[in-house]
Amino acid sequence: SDVNIIATVNPTTGQILLTTTPRDYYVEFPDVTGGSKDKLTHAGIYGVDCSMNTLEELYGGIEIDYYVRVNFSGVEKIIDAIGGVTVHSDYSFTTHISPHYSFSKGNNEMNGAEALGFARDRKSVPGGERQRGKNQQYVIEGIIDKITSPAILTNYSKILKAVSGCVQTNLTDAQLKSLVKMQTETGMDWNIISLSANGQNARDYCYSYQGKSLYVMRPDYSTVEYIEQIMQKVYDGETLTEEDEENMPATNEG
Repeated sequence: SDVNIIATVNPTTGQILLTTTPRDYYVEFPDVTGGSKDKLTHAGIYGVDCSMNTLEELYGGIEIDYYVRVNFSGVEKIIDAIGGVTVHSDYSFTTHISPHYSFSKGNNEMNGAEALGFARDRKSVPGGERQRGKNQQYVIEGIIDKITSPAILTNYSKILKAVSGCVQTNLTDAQLKSLVKMQTETGMDWNIISLSANGQNARDYCYSYQGKSLYVMRPDYSTVEYIEQIMQKVYDGETLTEEDEENMPATNEG
């Protein structure tokens, strides 16, 4: 629940939209907070369903059919199991957390530990938390590019076995096999676009931590509504372009 990314997928058109919602987004938890608000990350205290329901309500009543929940060690194991990934970086930087990994602007070859360090760092890059969200999306894009290759697909059962215990999902074995079969037969070339909801920095009281104000991000609902529109484009079978990323409403971050 520290990282919340919605993947909107159209398997017919090969379109994927990755949407990051900041962990500190100040929102209500349906059927839990009774109108009070809390940080999105705290929804995980009440279970995966609470996180899913909160995101569904935030984005206008969408339906999130499936989830994949991965811990930090799981990220490392997944990436190492597929032989590493190629990940884009907007900046050259060295992570502030030891061990210190250095990345160049552009594409970088990463193993599991390096990719996790890249995805977790927010103090060494411009934009802080917001850039960290982008970097997490870049890592997921790298994973998607790698796991959809024929060499990986033929060994998918071995990879799943290697990461068992670190991954929780409501996808059944039959559904996973069906996805692998579809990708193998079609060789789909996926078009991936990433967006991030935004907001204003603030402090306020949270439902889960009474009596003390905490850092929160008040949602900029113009960015939320824009993302809803782009999700609808994916549902409608449209192909997204860089313009869909660039046209995100600007936010006064405060």
